[in-house]
Amino acid sequence: MDEWIWTDAEVAALLRTGFFGVKLDGDVEKASVKRYAVAGYPTIVVLDPAGKETSRLVGYQSSKEVLAILK
Repeated sequence: MDEWIWTDAEVAALLRTGFFGVKLDGDVEKASVKRYAVAGYPTIVVLDPAGKETSRLVGYQSSKEVLAILK
């Protein structure tokens, strides 16, 4: 996803409008894996400012799918 999603111009532009991205290694960040009930990789969890999950994508996604969940 680093190669084709996060570098996509439209995705990058949308992320700059009010998102804070965090990339975690599930083998290292075991507490976060448990907290967010991550069952597969990659997983994108979108949280609101209060930390409440608003949406989730599991597995590899296209730029179009990522954009749809972020909008």
